[in-house]
Amino acid sequence: MKKIFYSILWLLAGFALYSCSLDEPTYGKTTSENFYKTQSQIEEALTGAYLQLRTTWNEYALNFYFVGDCSTDDALKGSTDGDRAEVMELQNFNVYTTNGEAGRRWEILYRLINRCNEVIAKAPTAQGDKVILARYENEAKALRAFGYYSLVTTFGGVPLLTEPMTPAEILKTPRTTTDQVYDQIIQDCKEASALPAKGQYSEDEQYHVTRGFAKTMLAKTYMFRGDYTNAEQILHEIVEVDKDYSLLPDYGMNWRKEYNNSSESVFEIPNQLFDKNIATGTNVPHFFTSRDVSGYQGYGFHVPTTDLFNAFDKDDPRQTYVFTRTGDRYIGDEQEQDNHQSATGFHDYKMTVPAADKAGYDVWMISYNIRLIRYADILLLYAEALNENNKSTEALHYLNLIRQRARNTNPVDPRKDRQAYVPHVTAQTLPDITETGKDALRQIIWHERRVELAMEGWRRDDLMRQHRFGEVMRAYAAKYNVQKGRNFDDSRDYLLPIPQSEIDKSNNVLTQNPQY
Repeated sequence: MKKIFYSILWLLAGFALYSCSLDEPTYGKTTSENFYKTQSQIEEALTGAYLQLRTTWNEYALNFYFVGDCSTDDALKGSTDGDRAEVMELQNFNVYTTNGEAGRRWEILYRLINRCNEVIAKAPTAQGDKVILARYENEAKALRAFGYYSLVTTFGGVPLLTEPMTPAEILKTPRTTTDQVYDQIIQDCKEASALPAKGQYSEDEQYHVTRGFAKTMLAKTYMFRGDYTNAEQILHEIVEVDKDYSLLPDYGMNWRKEYNNSSESVFEIPNQLFDKNIATGTNVPHFFTSRDVSGYQGYGFHVPTTDLFNAFDKDDPRQTYVFTRTGDRYIGDEQEQDNHQSATGFHDYKMTVPAADKAGYDVWMISYNIRLIRYADILLLYAEALNENNKSTEALHYLNLIRQRARNTNPVDPRKDRQAYVPHVTAQTLPDITETGKDALRQIIWHERRVELAMEGWRRDDLMRQHRFGEVMRAYAAKYNVQKGRNFDDSRDYLLPIPQSEIDKSNNVLTQNPQY
């Protein structure tokens, strides 16, 4: 992967957009017809696609967490000042068509799709090893599927661009139906399932997308559409046939640097710093840590809610690795964590990088990998699909694998020398589930997804595909007597608005979502 890291500066300079006029879309054709003729050029184009998810100051992961968690009952925007006011709009469901987070998501994902379209179009005729070129093409299809999945589950039907286009051509492209977008995702994922398995890439390419990633996005698409039959089939392949992944023995290992790209990691954005003079780190963790601790001094965003905290059993050791509390102290720090500015008293553990791991680097270039999809997610989706297909006994096996790992997790964080709260784990902690009633087990699986994947950006996705987003958010507002969720309108708030700037540039070829 170092090869990709050291290519970043050249790529960021060399892949300028085809046009940057204010009256043209923020995505469009990036290359001339004379480029991308050789294998090395296709490789550079593919690297450029990957980099769209980690552009400094415009990282997809930051938007992923803001949209995926802060609009739900799991997280608050945090911070008492007006910074990132657009996240507060997401939190309170009073989102304007000019919302910056909606615009960032649209822009980042279409730039990703645009880069992928270049690779897909040019790889088949490029000079070089045809096997490698075919693999590059499939990697681009997997990434394009991820981009469209993230768009369609956020905005509904969107322009479906599958080949390089000029800005003028894009401006004439209307929105397609959600079914058409899903069909394209399914086609891309099926073709990308021919990719190598995790562990079959060279050391330099270990973070490239795999067959497991492609199949996971296929399964997520089927789950979102309520197609549990096809979802079960694909999840069975991942879990019981391919067997490319396994759970780490301890839940907390997932967020330690020595377990980067572990056996549990399905999709991970690498941000390891090999040279402090090259901007290869991430600034996302700095947005989420306390404002009041030397060596952290972040913005205090993405705050776990009290409701999320109350969803955990008091003896569940996973709490240690979800919530950072006042009084916690990481090894090497002189000061304890101070969360007094947090509305709930918590900060996000999973995006907290100890100061010792940042020593010698700028706080905006933190050496920390972003874990976007874990194998635990797959196992719980499999359990859910099996239960929906009236196979509750089989579903229990995969559900209980998650609970068994959780209760065997060390409640004492080895990264800390002081811990404000240590869950008291006993032989009765997180017992295996035995419920086989379909409706009751569904609720149990949904709850297990919430606590297992807490603060990992997938809560909104789950509430939407489970068709209970509005129900949950209105109940949250009533329970805590807060604005968050009170305004949720089922006919509007399942989707974010199409960015008004894109509608204006298209001369209203693009249409707006209902009630925006």
